[in-house]
This record gives sequence, structure tokens and C-alpha cells, in this order.
Amino acid sequence: MKITIIGAGAIGGYVGAMLALAGEEVTFMVRGENLSAIRENGISLMSHDGSHRQAAVVKATNDYAAAGSQDVVILAMKAHQLCAVASDVPKLFGSDTVVIPMQNGIPYWYFHKHGGALQGSQVHSVDPTGTILKHIPPERVIGCVVYPASELVRPGLVRHIEGDRFPLGELDGSISPRVVSVWAWHIDPRPSM
Repeated sequence: MKITIIGAGAIGGYVGAMLALAGEEVTFMVRGENLSAIRENGISLMSHDGSHRQAAVVKATNDYAAAGSQDVVILAMKAHQLCAVASDVPKLFGSDTVVIPMQNGIPYWYFHKHGGALQGSQVHSVDPTGTILKHIPPERVIGCVVYPASELVRPGLVRHIEGDRFPLGELDGSISPRVVSVWAWHIDPRPSM
């Protein structure tokens, strides 16, 4: 699977390293010192037991168009940073690309298939101008809950502190074939939502 991770901080770096170590084709969308470090050495993962693993076979770029069409796009930056990159994210889309936001808090898509009186409502506090919704349609999104704790020690080095669950599910709570295909990464043994 071709997977792009936007952001290689604590969570993005951890997920990207684990996916690369499992044999997936991982591209990090990063900038600055993290871009240089990952291009030169890949990304290192220090486990809570002190062991180190190096995911050397990864790509790093800040050029969305050059990365090309992806199977999965993981949004691993802080939620307040999403608006700044939302218009570039579609450059990574193929016909079946899914987007997995790995962010804390109420997501921009929260009421998309929520049911009840608020179904379809926009979360203005998260996406005040509608920029995110315009460029990253909820139909592409698979929901995710992030349980792990990790930290970016320095550019290109992530320390995993604890936890390894990333439950996934469709926005209506169902488990679809596309969720099952993404779940096959084995990051989390149980797809759910």
C-alpha cells in the first residue's frame, strides 16, 4: 500500500516508522529539519524498552504533487494546522484514496453521518472557513482514535512511550471493506468505531 503521512512528529513519526518496518511504502510530507533528517537517514523509532529500530526505506518530501497518488493519506499534524495544507491534500488523491485523520479533539467531519438534528452540520470552530471540508470530503475519511503516547526526540527520532491501538471505522460507525483493507496493516488488531 502507498501511504503518505502528513507530519512526522510524535504520532506521525511513530505510525510511519511502524508501517515502513511492516513493509508498506511510506512517504512523509514534512519540512525543515525533519525533512532533511528523514531524507538522509529514514526515521528511527526508540521503543519504551530502550530498543531502537531504523525505518531506512521511506521517502520524505514537501512536494505534494511529486508524491503522486496514494492509497492512504494520514493527517498527523495538529488539528489547527490542517487548514494550511488542506488545499494540497487532494494532490495525493487517486480514485479510491482514503484519508485517516489522527488528531485529538472533535474533527471537522464529526456531524457528517452523526444522525439526529445535527447531521451534516459544519464544525465551525475546527473549520471556520469551510476550507478543510471543501478539499477533504468526509466521504474519503475513515475515523481513527489515537491511543499511543510518543514524542519527537529530535528530527528523525521518535520515542514510543506506551499504547499501540488505533481503532478505525467509517463515520457512521460501520466496518466497511475499505476499513478492513486498511486495518490489515496490523497497527490495531481490531477495527472498530
